[in-house]
Amino acid sequence: MPANAPLLAAQYLRMSTEHQQYSLDNQAEAIQRYADGHGFTVVKTYVDAGKSGLFLKHRGGLSRLLQDVVSGTRDYRAILVYDVSRWGRFQDADEAAHYEFLCKSAGIHVHYCAEQFTNDGTVVNSILKALKRSMAAEYSRELGVKTFEGKKRLVQLGFRVGGAAGYGFRRMLLSKDGKRKQQLEHGERKSLITDRVILVPGPKKEVEVVRQIFEMGLRKSYSAIAHELNSKAVPHLHGKPWNVDRVKAVLTNPKYIGRNVWARTAGKLRSCRRRTDPDQWIVSPTSFQPLVGQRTFDRVQAAHLKMTTQIRRVAMLDKLRAALKSAGSLSAHIVRSRNVPNVATYIRNFGSLRQAFELVGYQLSPAQLRMSERCRREREVRRLLEAEVDRFFPNQGRVRNVRHRLAFLLNNGSALQVSVGQPYKAPAHESTCWALKIPLKCQGLPSLLCLLDPFRQSFQGFYIIAGLKIGSRYHIKGEEDPLLQRAWRLNSLADLCNVENAEALFSQQNGGQ
Repeated sequence: MPANAPLLAAQYLRMSTEHQQYSLDNQAEAIQRYADGHGFTVVKTYVDAGKSGLFLKHRGGLSRLLQDVVSGTRDYRAILVYDVSRWGRFQDADEAAHYEFLCKSAGIHVHYCAEQFTNDGTVVNSILKALKRSMAAEYSRELGVKTFEGKKRLVQLGFRVGGAAGYGFRRMLLSKDGKRKQQLEHGERKSLITDRVILVPGPKKEVEVVRQIFEMGLRKSYSAIAHELNSKAVPHLHGKPWNVDRVKAVLTNPKYIGRNVWARTAGKLRSCRRRTDPDQWIVSPTSFQPLVGQRTFDRVQAAHLKMTTQIRRVAMLDKLRAALKSAGSLSAHIVRSRNVPNVATYIRNFGSLRQAFELVGYQLSPAQLRMSERCRREREVRRLLEAEVDRFFPNQGRVRNVRHRLAFLLNNGSALQVSVGQPYKAPAHESTCWALKIPLKCQGLPSLLCLLDPFRQSFQGFYIIAGLKIGSRYHIKGEEDPLLQRAWRLNSLADLCNVENAEALFSQQNGGQ
């Protein structure tokens, strides 16, 4: 190639909105000026029009560019981009650097034509480039916050901020001063940024169908309502048939009682959408003309919650019957190993595994009954201990499972495994005795020893002790037992506030080991 021959280059153009600064024509013009001034000839163009710079998977132009670069099927030696933000507003700056590195490894240099630095790899310019990448990512985060706050304010004022009107409603366009301009048809959008949109009742026939759906919702399931509407040849929007999801969308949406609710799901920065908690919803109580009353709406929600719970319980019992037929017996282990809901789900819905087993006709063996009774007592003790914690530490939830064991976490990061002494009466002792078992699952942590009173209704004493052997059984014969004499006695759990920072506590524990 002659020494004065122009260098072949590709240009990459991306525009996420119609913003004038970043229009495709403006980018191409700036890139052409850069190419003319630096001896480049643009021979190929990759374009992502109307694409966000957050993720590569949505950008076909950049994906094709990288594919051509890596595969070697290109005849250019440089890539010209308007600026760092056009290359991408990736939330991880290393992702932008990775794609540029792929080009660099293939002998293709990336030039940012409108930036004040030169992409030559020097320390100063590399720092500036890294800073610009972080600024590009931060711009997207800040824009997301501003957009959310702007939409939140519009919702609170009673305006619709996006989405189809839904069955029974239509979108009405309002001018800046609140006057009605026209009804928006399907697919139409407002043309002025100052205009606003509200929902108004749709055709009388649709409104009547909505009210009939709510009447049926008091006694019928979603699928039964959809079947009845389809059998009567009542179409959904655009002539589509009714199904479970479309019926549910009517019966569960608060807009039908005039309430404007937004942010029931969240997917910031193009992340996967997820349901949000009701206390995070943005609500305007009386924004639209309601199609049904509040009392009717609430009754339908209660009826379908009960209906859904019954259906779920029936399905869970059917799976349990299948597991019983397959295994010949039932146990917590069988529930965990079969294609059935987990143990906690059965306990939450039926009160205990035992009750669920009895509902499918399985009676526990004597050994299983003893195990069930022990688990019940352990749950009661846990609830009792958590009540004690809530009493002394109302603003801190400190009891949690640590590696399969109940533990009490201290502010300084240390942990005490919880060991409960079960009371019993020994013939040779007038005072209460306690049986203590340290399971094999223990991690060798110092123990917070909790001694139950004889009636198992409260705790008689709390001790901190180290050196208890994993897998061992202890019999504590009264409060004068040698085991308790070498322990640190607490008057109540509240004393943990005083000993958390006492180094002597842990030195004593270590000495006991």
